[in-house]
Amino acid sequence: MRLGLYQEKIIWLALCAPLFAATHLANAWLFDHISVSNHINWIYLPAFLRVAYVLILGPVWGFTAIFVGSSLLGASFNENLLQASLNAGASAIGPVLALVLFRLLKERSLRIAQPSDLMQMCLLYALINAVVHHFCWAYQQPEQLLSVSQLPIMVIGDLAGALLGAFLFTFLMRRSGLYPLIERLSKDKPASPP
Repeated sequence: MRLGLYQEKIIWLALCAPLFAATHLANAWLFDHISVSNHINWIYLPAFLRVAYVLILGPVWGFTAIFVGSSLLGASFNENLLQASLNAGASAIGPVLALVLFRLLKERSLRIAQPSDLMQMCLLYALINAVVHHFCWAYQQPEQLLSVSQLPIMVIGDLAGALLGAFLFTFLMRRSGLYPLIERLSKDKPASPP
């Protein structure tokens, strides 16, 4: 018996959200010595999960997985509900906006098996994510704005993490034979405007 599309997506959501939170905590522990703050690091490996979730699960389910995963981290940052929700929303909307912008600029869908498409998506994501986060912080958490250099550091950290993750993901999926599953999942999402 094959699961329905929504049942399958809910299972993926239940797996992906805690994986995002765990990866964020592991990244913070691994790269604590090169972090600028608990939100900015020179290498941010969960950046790729944000991109991957939106590409594989689709914009709505990907957004939801990232939002829920980021919300699970709210308590570790000592943020109130509004601050935690804004940070989770900023984390989740960045890759969605990057995908929309990619489609507008390229006038086609992203091809998940095309390395150049993944690299361009990662670059768009890194730029948009940093700007969205800094906009939210300026609005709600000005204490997060530590220095002028943190915006480019966040772009570099997100780009480094997203590209490293894209490389490892592509390599592992091809080696393990799971690539057809990933392609099927990414194609099963409901049609969305270009």
